[in-house]
Amino acid sequence: MAYWRTIGIISAMLFLVSDISAKEVNDPPVCPKKEITNGTVCDKNNKICPTSDDCNEPFSTCPCVPGFQTSYVKHGNRNVTQCDDKDECKLQKHQCGARAECKNTQGGYYCVCDSGFRKGDDTTFCPSNNTAENACTDIHECEENPNICGLNKRCSNTLGAYECICKPGFLNISNTCKGNCSIKPKLCGLKSICETKKGNITCSCQSGFRAVSLRGFEYPQCNVKCRQENESQSQCDTDTFRCRMNKFLKNFIPSCNKDSSPDGLKFKDFLDQLDMDNSIFGHLSNDTEQRLNQTGEILKQVEATVQNLAILQRKAQRIRGRKTMINIGVINRTSESRNISMNNHRSSIILSSNVASENSETFFGSVEYGNLFELLKDAPLRGFDSQKEKKELTLVSPVVSVFLGFSDASNLSEPILLQFIVDRKTGNPNNMHCVFWEDGAWSKRGLVKQNISDDGIVCSWDHLTSFAVLMALEPIESWTLSLITKIGLSISIVCLALAIITFCLCRYLHGPRTTIHTHLCISLFIANCLFLLGIESTRSKLVCGIVAGILHAAYLSAFCWMFLEGLQLYLMLVKVFKTELKKRYLLAVGYGVPLVIVAISAAAYSGGYGTNKYCWLSLDRGFIWSFMGPVCFIILVNCGIFVLTVWKLTEKMATISPEQGRLKRIRTMTVTSVAQLCILGCCWAFGFLMFSSTKEVFAYLFTICNSLQGVQIFFLHCIMHKKVREEYKRWFCAIAHFKSPLYSEFSNSSHINTQSKSKTSKESGI
Repeated sequence: MAYWRTIGIISAMLFLVSDISAKEVNDPPVCPKKEITNGTVCDKNNKICPTSDDCNEPFSTCPCVPGFQTSYVKHGNRNVTQCDDKDECKLQKHQCGARAECKNTQGGYYCVCDSGFRKGDDTTFCPSNNTAENACTDIHECEENPNICGLNKRCSNTLGAYECICKPGFLNISNTCKGNCSIKPKLCGLKSICETKKGNITCSCQSGFRAVSLRGFEYPQCNVKCRQENESQSQCDTDTFRCRMNKFLKNFIPSCNKDSSPDGLKFKDFLDQLDMDNSIFGHLSNDTEQRLNQTGEILKQVEATVQNLAILQRKAQRIRGRKTMINIGVINRTSESRNISMNNHRSSIILSSNVASENSETFFGSVEYGNLFELLKDAPLRGFDSQKEKKELTLVSPVVSVFLGFSDASNLSEPILLQFIVDRKTGNPNNMHCVFWEDGAWSKRGLVKQNISDDGIVCSWDHLTSFAVLMALEPIESWTLSLITKIGLSISIVCLALAIITFCLCRYLHGPRTTIHTHLCISLFIANCLFLLGIESTRSKLVCGIVAGILHAAYLSAFCWMFLEGLQLYLMLVKVFKTELKKRYLLAVGYGVPLVIVAISAAAYSGGYGTNKYCWLSLDRGFIWSFMGPVCFIILVNCGIFVLTVWKLTEKMATISPEQGRLKRIRTMTVTSVAQLCILGCCWAFGFLMFSSTKEVFAYLFTICNSLQGVQIFFLHCIMHKKVREEYKRWFCAIAHFKSPLYSEFSNSSHINTQSKSKTSKESGI
């Protein structure tokens, strides 16, 4: 039985060999010969003789048929001609083209294509007169017979032949390709499981990832992060940042079960949720270091989510939200263009096509953030010492996260170019730094070069991540401003102390309005002393926060007393029979309202009290408006009260009234109150303008006005008051003569008369 089986196998092999030989070398074609019209062809001697000649004549001198050539032979004593075959192949007189070989025949020739080539459907053919038309072309065996190589092999076409190589993940053992996942572990992708069964490889995705078929990959890649349908929603015991971020991002993770849950996730919905005020950006930690780390985590997670959706949707998109912009492009390496560009709102990216992965198609995307200036303003730059350089770093460009499809972009073969549109008026362009975000800080590692142009700044990097531009600005603070502040506050403290003593000891000034002035001076006295001694006490965070809280309350109290003075003036002029505010109400408003505001502010954001440089209110989350908001409101209300007071005063002055003296006193008090409003209001107006282009000018004006408030108040309410000057004169005289001051008869009588008159006449003081 074995004998006949062997005979059968040998016979089959011989049949295959003979069949292949027959296909490779066809029978010679019968090529048409040139038609003879001017004679008779003599087949015996291959000559063309006239019709009158006898073709049987052996010594005929007729010319040879085309394809033959004349030769001379000796026949007896004479030379006779005969026609021999002309070998066009040896004489190189043939018309066979490239990849074709000439084969001679009697009276002609034909062409045979080299092995692995053919002309049309044949490997042998009769040539034409044009050599270019007689060329043979390569046979693409892999396309004509995809299974020519057999199991687990891949056909690779070569010129005139083909070769069979094992597919990725298979090993050639005795000319047989056997599967082995250990040869190429990443064959199925990073998040997949590779298994070998009977020489075949199967790929399955890990839990939480979904496969997607991509061009250039042998097997589907598990690149899409997904969620299970029965996955339980995590419950947050506390309202933490990570819990909120996970809840937000989970809404934009596709389902692992494509059949039961179609993917309808859109970038527009993602941007709308990301730009909302109550998104993950609004729930970061109060601690600076923790806030910076959380912001970096957001950048990483948002980039991963956008990349996930881009791979899933696989199309070019450009979506712009209120504060953020997403740009997705598809790179086709067959494109003739060498560079690939992408334009965002305030940035543009240029990438070499060689940087794209080895696949024929990949993705290129970016996310441009326009709402991270406040969150990243305190971020340090590695290798940059702000105190040594005496400069402060400020973010002057949007933050742009760049990713390249599903490839590793940690080390690019060619650098990527990023151009940022930067306002060059913000500072010296030479102080700009191209940076990227790395582990809670900015870094310049991997920076190839940077160029500053009229259009902005161009940065070149050897990797992809989140990029930005920092500006090293000269600080507004200088030793001259510090000296002016210290001298001015010292003088103001002395003047405020003198004013408080004057209001308490001068019996002529006793009344509700004097009470308001006294507590106004007390508030400013406490604020100035604490500012002078503790504004830079930043070593202890607790002490710095307490100092900032007291300063907050003291300055708010000063503005509340200023509001009460305006209200008192209005009552004196309009409410004729009720011109006095009770002292308990004055104290409740003057000190109670500021304490309530400070308590609410501390409960809402305790980290807002104290910064890295000063013990004052932080700019984070707009916390400074817990002070500037009430101040602006009080200034506006007082302006309205003073306008109304002046209007009523004008009406009363226009009529003849026996109370002209009283109106004169009210007019004088109104003028001093307006002047006081200007003193306090203008200082903080200059503070607002410190952030304009002429910030240095307003910084000096703010410092001078704010530090000399005590001097201005003492001058308005004490020095300019005639009766107070007379009291000062008596005090100085008494001190000079070492005796107690004696009051004049006018003063004593005035004091006695004030008890019998209305309280309004006591209050005038002019």
